[in-house]
Amino acid sequence: MMNFNDIVGQRVIVESLRNAVINGMISNGYIFSGPKGCGKKFMAVIFSMALNCRGEAHDRPCGSCSSCIRTSNSNHPNLKLIKPTGQSIKIKQVREIISDTARKPFESGYKIIIIDGAEKMTIEAQDAFLKTLEEPPENTVFLLLAENHNLLLPTIVSRCQVFRIKPVDRMEMKSFIQARYDYPPMDVEAAVRHSKGIIGRALELLKDKENFKIRALYIDILDNVLSGNERDAILLAPETVEDKETAERFLDFSMSWFRDIMVMRECPKAFKDIIINIDSLDILSRHNLILTEDKLNSIMEIIKKTYIYVKHNVGIKNSIDGMLFNIAEVNSYNGKNSWS
Repeated sequence: MMNFNDIVGQRVIVESLRNAVINGMISNGYIFSGPKGCGKKFMAVIFSMALNCRGEAHDRPCGSCSSCIRTSNSNHPNLKLIKPTGQSIKIKQVREIISDTARKPFESGYKIIIIDGAEKMTIEAQDAFLKTLEEPPENTVFLLLAENHNLLLPTIVSRCQVFRIKPVDRMEMKSFIQARYDYPPMDVEAAVRHSKGIIGRALELLKDKENFKIRALYIDILDNVLSGNERDAILLAPETVEDKETAERFLDFSMSWFRDIMVMRECPKAFKDIIINIDSLDILSRHNLILTEDKLNSIMEIIKKTYIYVKHNVGIKNSIDGMLFNIAEVNSYNGKNSWS
């Protein structure tokens, strides 16, 4: 039974949407903006449920009436979801929206159009959509979901209420997950710290145990490199680094790992509240003893440069192998570090 209380960490947005429903002050266009996994679509579904809720409770949605159930299952006749076909939302899809909104709703209430990945509308599609937004049909609400709403035409943004979804506080996210799921506390802690405040990322890490296996392999690779076994590390790398996307994940993790070591060094009394990889504290502590400040700074520079190579598809496998060799070389150097 879903309702506004299931939206974690977005109190200001929730109260604004809840009050709009209670007071009947509904706009024709809303933009929910934020990174992948932050809960944009979930928020849009809850709001859609509230708009057409038939329950008797004052605080809608009730989550249990026929309308709420059908909306939550994406089979309400007044609800339409538009997504990119391929890399974009094309003008043909927008014309279908325009044609659909010209018809009366199948049931009383609001006709709701959710455009997922709205920033992927082509310029032609955005121009066509703007005309509909300028003269919207009665009782029609457009919910635009975007990772970056600044890619939408300013004239579209100006005609919508924009809600930017913020990162969720770590303790609030942890409490939310522990109250609803039965995951080991240390797994929850690790997932929350790696999520960067995005609830969907934390839940994805917890639901797919393969993620923890991959993290363990990442740690094994870096441990081998810092232990002088760079050839073993390079043999392990292909198990996780297969393409640009997986290479970027490994680089993200590597940066978080060495950032944690830097935090341990700079905040010796409070680092446990700050570091990301809290479940690997023993290995982090060992690496902290191995690395000097100069070596640590040089390693982070190596990772940053590798990011650039991978971003531009410059021999991804060779870039990762080169990074591991360079880290090993920096670590084994006994003089003043001058890697560049």
